[in-house]
Amino acid sequence: MADISALYVHLPFCHTICPFCAFAVHRDRPGLHRPYLDELAVEIARRAAEVGGDRQRVTSVYFGGGTPSTLGLPEVAGLLETLRAAFGLAPDAEIAFEVNPEDATAPYLRGLLALGVDRISLGVQSLDDATLAALGRNHRRAESLRALAAAREAGVGNLNLDLMLGAPGVPARRLLADLAEVLQATPEHLSLYVLDLEPGTRFARDAAVRQWSETHREEQAEVFLEAAARLEARGYRHYEVSNFCLPGREGRQNRLVWDGADYLGFGVGAHSFVAGVRWHNVRHVRAYGRLLAAGELPVAAREVLTPQQLANERLMLELRRDSGFAPQPWSERFGFGWEGARERVARELEAGGLLRREAGRLVLTPRGLLLADAITERLMVG
Repeated sequence: MADISALYVHLPFCHTICPFCAFAVHRDRPGLHRPYLDELAVEIARRAAEVGGDRQRVTSVYFGGGTPSTLGLPEVAGLLETLRAAFGLAPDAEIAFEVNPEDATAPYLRGLLALGVDRISLGVQSLDDATLAALGRNHRRAESLRALAAAREAGVGNLNLDLMLGAPGVPARRLLADLAEVLQATPEHLSLYVLDLEPGTRFARDAAVRQWSETHREEQAEVFLEAAARLEARGYRHYEVSNFCLPGREGRQNRLVWDGADYLGFGVGAHSFVAGVRWHNVRHVRAYGRLLAAGELPVAAREVLTPQQLANERLMLELRRDSGFAPQPWSERFGFGWEGARERVARELEAGGLLRREAGRLVLTPRGLLLADAITERLMVG
């Protein structure tokens, strides 16, 4: 039987569709909620029956999107009840919930806490109206400031804030002003993202946005490094490429995934990984409902990972973290040698200031973390 550690629930509904978003999303209409939640309950029950859900010890539940906070509190309560009935949740399971600033009133946040949610992630992105407009966000500075105040008023004690660097037409150093201001609220966790032009998004199709992104990458990299240094000086741990936390406040869901734990995802576009098999669901709400109504699971694609793929994934996930990558256990586990070409690349990276060695592990420097994907490609098998 699989050992499921984490559950992810995708709520695709959004007030507006951001031009940089590549997730499975749908313009919010209240009439869509009930059918979708009913379909989620069907998928959750079927997967739980497959894996013996009541015998699992789930330690993390994450509600992402889309915009989970488009749901009303009774809808959230029903969804949590469905999960608790289907799976064995550990008493100390972390339940994380993404909230848009325009939805983050103190009564709503208090309601989430009362239901058992204990980690709130606010999609602030910026405290600058021009930046928010450039990113196509629905909220503005005033709503973000109200949301921050509401979170603390409601008693949220585990707060993540998302900030974004690289909005088209906005100087990169704007991020540093945002950072200085949000740090006044001392969030337990911060995620700093450099705008990535994902295929299929409106930004990726816009030639002017592509040109802006290409010509300002170096500036963005320098600002990100400065932001990381400021956060570390304030006691935040840069524990993954984009993530910073106060001591003991790592996001549990991400940590479990990075550790290679088995997890199940529910809803449109959700991904799962169980016993070396990965799959993802269909991305469209109607197709999702049709498949479930036909007695099928809403899977779009399924893949059994090869030993080489598993080795490369472990390499990638470890290199992205501040604990670094351990070549010897990796080689022993997967059967791929390290000495030779990969070790020569590692020495070259070390000489270039992108990597350092600590107790037998390879740890990327802050500048190396910005190139984590490219570095992984140079070290991977095949």
